[in-house]
Amino acid sequence: MRTSTSTAKQLTFNAGAVVNAALLKVPIIPAGFLKVSSPLTVEITVANDVSIGGHPIDSDIRYGVSDGTRFVGFETCDRGNYGTNAPCYGCEGLSGTTLSSRRYNPVTPKPSDSFYPSQFVFTLKLDERWGSCYTAHDGGFVRTAGYNNRLMLSKGLTLEVYKGNKGERVGIRFIKVSIIQDDA
Repeated sequence: MRTSTSTAKQLTFNAGAVVNAALLKVPIIPAGFLKVSSPLTVEITVANDVSIGGHPIDSDIRYGVSDGTRFVGFETCDRGNYGTNAPCYGCEGLSGTTLSSRRYNPVTPKPSDSFYPSQFVFTLKLDERWGSCYTAHDGGFVRTAGYNNRLMLSKGLTLEVYKGNKGERVGIRFIKVSIIQDDA
């Protein structure tokens, strides 16, 4: 079985042998372009394949950005985790071929809706070390997260996507990244 396939509609990553594997790494800002503590907001909008994230298929995906060393972002849970987790929550760790030394923000509160949303919007305030995740649950569910580590923006910025367990299957319909340099 191939580990990934692509069509005009989506990228699909199948189960593999590696836990916390990096699926995508796309450079978005080169090293030396920004100052270390530039006031920067990154907004990431993603659409997942809802047929994959439904129960019983495992499809926990982590979206965020990295300076090449540290990663900050959010994990989106598949519907099978909604009994104990919110649909998204903050995570951070060390960037690499796998996401290591992970730390998660609390996974509650949870919305009352339990459908698997096709779209998530993540906002990362990198200079302030916090972010938020928005889904359509309950007419608009927002989960915020604080990050322990600050990215070194002078080292550049990369969009990174990781999966959780090796059995995860991931379908990504689109990813849109907006970068706003806030007024200082």
